Amino acid sequence: MSEEYDLLQELLEVGSPQGFVETCRDLRDGMLFYDREVLIGAYTGVLEGLAFNLLLDAAIGHPQLLAASTERVRELIRALPDNLEVREFPMDVQSLAERFLETGGRSLYEAFPAWVAALHVYESGEFFEGDDIDRLLADARLQAELGNETQALARVGRVGALALTGRRIRPVWGRIAGPLEPWLHGLYAAVEAVANHDRLTYPLRPIIEERLRRSARSVVRDLSLRRRYEEPASDVWREHDDVDRFYGEVIAGRDRLSESAYGVVQAEGSVLLPVLLTILSAHELRDDEQGREHLAPVRALDALVALGAVEAVPALLRIVAEVDPQDALFSAAQTGLVKLGSAAAPQVLSFASAEADAETAIYLSEVLSRMDKDERVFRFLTSLFRKTSWWEGKGALVRALADYGDTRALPLLRDALRNLDQRESRQSELLRDAIAGLSRRAERPKLSPRGRRLRRQ
Repeated sequence: MSEEYDLLQELLEVGSPQGFVETCRDLRDGMLFYDREVLIGAYTGVLEGLAFNLLLDAAIGHPQLLAASTERVRELIRALPDNLEVREFPMDVQSLAERFLETGGRSLYEAFPAWVAALHVYESGEFFEGDDIDRLLADARLQAELGNETQALARVGRVGALALTGRRIRPVWGRIAGPLEPWLHGLYAAVEAVANHDRLTYPLRPIIEERLRRSARSVVRDLSLRRRYEEPASDVWREHDDVDRFYGEVIAGRDRLSESAYGVVQAEGSVLLPVLLTILSAHELRDDEQGREHLAPVRALDALVALGAVEAVPALLRIVAEVDPQDALFSAAQTGLVKLGSAAAPQVLSFASAEADAETAIYLSEVLSRMDKDERVFRFLTSLFRKTSWWEGKGALVRALADYGDTRALPLLRDALRNLDQRESRQSELLRDAIAGLSRRAERPKLSPRGRRLRRQ
């Protein structure tokens, strides 16, 4: 228990006013150029390392005391604003402490639940080598957005256990974590803490092996942890392969994906779905840093269409329902639904008929009109045409019926033309064009099977 006591004492010391000043002074002296934010980040890293390693040492060496250690660390983090009372120090020190509490202190508080969840899963062994980290994080983000924090945190805990035992969290998640961002930062900090640990080797082995290793060795404590946070000790977050580079291109590439990116799409297939679907659905990515709209989701959509991913349909339907029709992402979503074709049609029709508001239903009618013929689609288009007024968007439905090309719509369109106020020249012209196009189809002679073969030749 002495090693946990040593860590606790150092954590208390570093988190005290005098410890804050001395640690920041030591860190500043090691900096080539002074930067206040970098200094605060380094001090935060020291506290993160001490706090997480205190919990980890308890989990490995004294599991019966883990609950008590967890509560102690929780109290220390919550008490930081009171403990860092530096009024007796110069103004620049006070300003530095205030800035730390606004940033690093808050980060510690928000990361703590992820540490507890990760250690709980690691200690219990309730995770598997075959777990897909991308799927776990995508599901965790969805649960968090739905307000299911407990379920989201449980999945983050499994990701944390996998990360502690050497599995990579792809760098793209640093850009698309959304509501998981504080917890994800906590997992980054946990891995760095283990990588900087003086008695453990990253990656961790299963908990039983780590306990056996601990009991078999003599412990030599080195309390120089604070001096080992100038550079990350682990490279697990850096880009390593073509998939990482592909995600980087989706997030921050040109307007359209490169040929090499499509090569990755074809090579990797469904493995890419969790990240691509998250990018497509992420509201925070709908405007990039240069002010150009929706580029990352559009690129993700292109990749998903190339995969024929019907899993993207629900996200595309939400985009049509939520995004301004003038935006590039809106038209890309409509086009994507059309390209996904008959596989997407049942979901589009169901959403348009039962869930969509009147405006969205009209936009989806434009999609359905460009898909394969289906009696249910024809009934939907004609029913919507009958109950929609001109000011609500009947004109779009005239075009949809013309595009759909079923000549059974002719009586409906002709009746609408007869009942139209002749002063409405634009609407009259629209109806006449649609009627003319469908009439030409109705008058087209039907070919015998032999004739159809000759025409194809």
